[in-house]
Amino acid sequence: MSTPYNMAFACLECCKSFERGYKLLPKDFPNELPCPECGGVSFNFGRHFKAPKKSDTKQWDKIRFLLEHGFRFQKVRPEKNSLESVAYPKNMAEAKKIVEKYKEYTIGN
Repeated sequence: MSTPYNMAFACLECCKSFERGYKLLPKDFPNELPCPECGGVSFNFGRHFKAPKKSDTKQWDKIRFLLEHGFRFQKVRPEKNSLESVAYPKNMAEAKKIVEKYKEYTIGN
């Protein structure tokens, strides 16, 4: 068994996030859970995800765009053996650049 981790899940329909704690190996974390608010699909965005305010539609659109292109707020480390990560985009324009530049770092949806 692994160390317990709190994973952030977000529902892109009702724009809410919640955390669930797991004492599993990372490969066994669920990618999706039912949203406790609306019952729709909520996606696992990992330990480092910070949800925007529900009213911040531009940020939620950016999150949808990233998810559609295989980015779930995982660490992207283009330099081998480096702990330095690429900063996640602040807006849609940056998101489009990240998706193009780092497409080989996507993870499955």
